[in-house]
This record gives sequence, C-alpha cells and structure tokens, in this order.
Amino acid sequence: MSSERNYWQRMRRSRMSRRALLRASGRAGVGAAGLALVGCGDDDDDDDQQQAAAQTAREQQQQQAQPAAAQQAAQQQQAEAAADRADQQEQQQSSADQDAQAQQTVSQSNITRGGTLRFSTPAATHDYFDPHRAVFGPTQFWMGFYMNYLIRWRNKEQGILESDIASLPEIPDAETYIFSIDRGARFWDQYPTEGGREVTAQDIEANFQRQIDAADASGAEDSTFLGASAFRKTAAMETPDELTFIAKSDGIDATWLSVPLRPFAWITSPEAISEFGDRWRDEAGNVDLSSGTGAYIPLTYDPDLGIDMARNPNYWKMGADGQPLPYMDSVDMKNLTDPTAVETAYRSKEIDVGGFPLSTVQAAAIGNDFPDHPQGQIAFGFTIITGIFNYNPDWPGEDGLGNPFLDRRFCYALHLAVDRYLMIDAVYLGSGKPSGQEHTPWYNTYWAIDEEELLATPGYRPDREADIADARAYLDASGYDKERELLLYAPDIWEGTYPGILETEKNMFEEALGIPVSFNIQPYTVLLQRWVSKTYPGGGPQWTNPPDDLDPTTSYLQNLTPGGATNNLSYNYQPMTDIANKMRITLDREERREMSHEAQRILLGNHPDHGVDGLGFAPAVMNGISPAVWWPYVQRPADTLQFAHASHRYDEGWIDVNHPDYPA
Repeated sequence: MSSERNYWQRMRRSRMSRRALLRASGRAGVGAAGLALVGCGDDDDDDDQQQAAAQTAREQQQQQAQPAAAQQAAQQQQAEAAADRADQQEQQQSSADQDAQAQQTVSQSNITRGGTLRFSTPAATHDYFDPHRAVFGPTQFWMGFYMNYLIRWRNKEQGILESDIASLPEIPDAETYIFSIDRGARFWDQYPTEGGREVTAQDIEANFQRQIDAADASGAEDSTFLGASAFRKTAAMETPDELTFIAKSDGIDATWLSVPLRPFAWITSPEAISEFGDRWRDEAGNVDLSSGTGAYIPLTYDPDLGIDMARNPNYWKMGADGQPLPYMDSVDMKNLTDPTAVETAYRSKEIDVGGFPLSTVQAAAIGNDFPDHPQGQIAFGFTIITGIFNYNPDWPGEDGLGNPFLDRRFCYALHLAVDRYLMIDAVYLGSGKPSGQEHTPWYNTYWAIDEEELLATPGYRPDREADIADARAYLDASGYDKERELLLYAPDIWEGTYPGILETEKNMFEEALGIPVSFNIQPYTVLLQRWVSKTYPGGGPQWTNPPDDLDPTTSYLQNLTPGGATNNLSYNYQPMTDIANKMRITLDREERREMSHEAQRILLGNHPDHGVDGLGFAPAVMNGISPAVWWPYVQRPADTLQFAHASHRYDEGWIDVNHPDYPA
C-alpha cells in the first residue's frame, strides 16, 4: 500500500517558495495564480524563465500609457504571472511527488482503451441536473465527468489552472479578460444539438447571461440560481468573433477570475437553455435534460440505483497516446451510502474505487488484505455544520413564537454547546479536525486562522466544561424560555449514514443547555427549499459545499453581505460587509489574508471589538480525512486526490483491461 504526502503538508512546505516571495508584491488569490502554468506552453528550464521575464518586462513598459491605477493593477497581475512561471519547476516537482506516491506511473505505450470505471455515490443526494442551478456536492462530482468549464482547475490547492473549452485568458489590464475558444470544442451529437456543432463565443456569453439574469422561463426572478451574484461581477461582455469571448469586471476585482471557475459554471448549449428552461428545475431527476460538451454523456439516473454514463465518441481533447479522449467506455456511479456496503462492494469488485463513506479503519483493513492496492487520503472538503441560525427578522419561528435566533446570545450558546471532539469521534472515528468556518476549513492553512488560535477559541478548545459554563451563561442572558422546544431539521442521509448521530447530538445540546431539542428528518430537497425561502428552522448535522476557492473573498461576498446570492439566512453585520467589500478590491494577497483573519474572529463571536454581534450563521464543526482506495487496474490521473471539484480530471483516466485483476 502506498502512502501519500497530504496536500496540506505540501502547502505548508511551499509557503516560503520563490513563487510565494515573488507573489507578495503581485496580484494574488485565484485571479492569476497558475495562469501561465498549464495550457500555455512549456516553461521547464531557465531559458524559458528568462524569456518569460523578458516578456514581462516588455509588457510592463507597454503599460506606461495606461492610467496609474490600471497600470499598477496590470503590473501586479504580470508580476503574479511571472512569479508563477519562474516557479513552475517547483510546482511540477511537487505534483510529481504526489503522483509518484498516489498513483501508478506507466508508459504511455501501455495505455489501453475500454472498460468501465465504477464508484460508490450517495445518488439520492441530488438537487438539479441544471448546470447552473445545482448545488449539491454529489451532483457536482457526476457533472465533472460529462460537462466542461470555460477554464478549469488543474490543481486547486497549488493554484494551477488549465484550459478547458477556452484557453487561459489574456489580461491586458486590471478589468479585462480575453478568452480564445478551442476550435475543436463541440456539443454532444444528441438532442438538442444534433450533429454536434462547434462551441462559439456567443454560446459562452449566453451561459454567462443566464446566470446573470437568474430568471425563470417567464422572466421572473428565480432564487435557485445561486451563482447569480458571482456572475453579476461581470460588467460587460463582447464577442468580436466566434472564437473570442471578452469579459470585463466592474472596476478592479481580485475575485473575478473565480467566476468561470466556481462550481456549476458549466457550459451548456443555448438550445438546451431555450428548450429545457424550467424543466431543469421542475424535473430535477431527469438526466435526459442534459446538453454539454464533456468526455462522457449521461444515460440514466435513478436515486436508488445511481447514474450511468457512456463515452462521448466526438470528444475533442487528445490523450497522451495521441488519440481522442476519453479512454474508458463508461463510468457508473452506484448508490451506496452505508460504509459496510461500500467495503463489501469494493472487495467483491462491484466498484473499482472505494471512497466516502469508507472509514479509515475499513481502508486499513483493505490494505492489509490487498497490499498492492494503491491508497491515498483526501481532506473531506464538505465541512460539517450544525445548529444553523436563521437571522431573518420576518420569520416568526417554527412554532410561531418569534425567531429565537435574532438574539445572538442564544445563537452563541448553541455554538458553544456543540462538542466538536465528540462529533469527530462519532462521525469520523477520530479521523478529522475542528474547522472554524466553512469558508476557511482547517486544511486551508494559508487563509484560516492558525490552528493554535482556533483551539484556544471558545467552542473549539478542548475544555468542554468551560464551553458548557459559558453556553449556559449566554443562554440565561438571552432570556430564552427553557421550556420551549428547539426544533432542528436534519437531512435523512445523516441518520442513514451514521445511525444514532441525531440522538448523540440531541443529548449533547440538552445536557449542555437544559432545553428540549427534537429533530425533524427530511430529504435535502426539503431543506433546500426552506433555505431558499428564508424560512429555515435551524439544522442538524449536515455538509456544506466545499469552498469555491481557497481565498474566501468571494464566499464572504456571496454568503455574508446583503444581497449576496447565497445569503439566504439574512446575515447582515456592517463591519463584516465592509471587510468583504474591501477584500474584493484589494489585490495584495497578504492584506486580504489579514482581513480574512479579522473576519473569522468576528464570525466566531470572539473578536474583542465585536463580541457576539457579528456571529456567523453557521460556525463550522469539523472536516474529516477521507480515505481512498482503488484496484490496481485503475489508472487515475494526477490531481484527482484533491479536496473537491476534481472529477473533471478523470477525462484522462483509463482502465488496464489486461490486468489480471480486471473483472472480465
């Protein structure tokens, strides 16, 4: 069994790299990180680095004619790109280290075509097959196999981007992004794009406009477009020809490039937008309503069985063997949510890759019985939250007696009542760590507050007795009626996956606070509707989506400012809004980092100047460390062992159908 150097360790190792030092004076965050690393030529040697530096110098000279502000911003962008180019060799070595430890390396001549790759998946945890409305993580994973982005992450934690439908953008000034559409990119040869026509710049504009408009087929505002506020950072679009898409931000915006990279920024056809429209929303389980460009094409979906996909015979990208991708004939996702069922299916070759909800204990047992099976581990990107506070002043509470969450002292008492260490043991058998915020989980070592500070913070400190004492004091101060039952909604998949977890949490709250607590178990779709309608009654344990970007700026703007597309729990605290807005226009990465630390202290109710007034609506609980194991015939590509949003990298995956273990 191979071991893997975890990416959070690699991230820590590289913090003082040449790239980090060069970047300190350049544009930072998602904006330009990795722009020149993948898909724009080879910068492996010193000659290339010297040429890149010379080109950067020429570009900086050309900027002298620009207004001072734009010139400075553009120079910062160029410095960032130059730093990335200069440090490419180090990044490639880090990636190579990961590959050598986490996957088999084989000669390109040994690549075989055919076979089916099979995963376990919680198939019922799905919201929409609409490429712009969807939210849930499993759906995101499935779509990674059959949809494409404009550009995409190659390696999120290393900040490396690569081309997808379009090349990485040219950035002539601080507000302009020019994308060149790949001449080979084609929609599927199926309804409503029979013949598989080529993708044009106008198609990209139509996808952006749909997210910006966020309207249903009648033109009425539709709150299920949760990416609207991100796309509305696009102030203007131009399509001077069929292969050139130009987007402009409204002023300097350090977060704009995260727009085409965010989850569910998939590119679909305008024909599908017109043809399917609200059916995508109203027929949420109808996978036939799909239109894309990806390596595979979805065939069937059943929440009780799973989802099946077949190879797209007209996919335009080429593989390492010089032939069109993908290599595999099909991909099957089998509905399995019980850890024992996953282990059994893996051992009997019903699935080829074992992952969530497989436990570390089970993975170790598999390793003992199958020592030649590669294994790795991934920080489980879906941060667990619980409690969840609805700050909507117009919601009367689930019992009609008034919204108890309007008193932040009551919310803070609930926050402190959560025993995070008990939850880590109960859910992840100890294989996890506390996280302060879903926007900055523990594995995000650059942006999150230091672990030492977090573990000294109320709610996260190991001193349970101190937390309970403080929780009771805040509950008393809030004046909450201790005879009033607190009703929390819990997703059904949680009790199904971790039997007894709701009773554990009920006891945890009741013992700490002395108030009656009950859970109403519902499917995620019901919880989502309550959340969208701003009548969410408070929630039991559940996962959030992984962060769109390690830099939390965009997440703060979307979730924690008035009018943010996903601020459906009505969080509104002016100092936090001021921080988020300032982060958006601050190009210096170190300054944004310091602001994010201030924001986290506010959101945890622990800032000395703000107290509990700015407490966030869902202080996080923890993130797990999830094992992954796969049969030796599975050749998984580099960068698939990432915390989230990496399934698109499987377009280069293949099955060794000649391997003796491969099931005939």
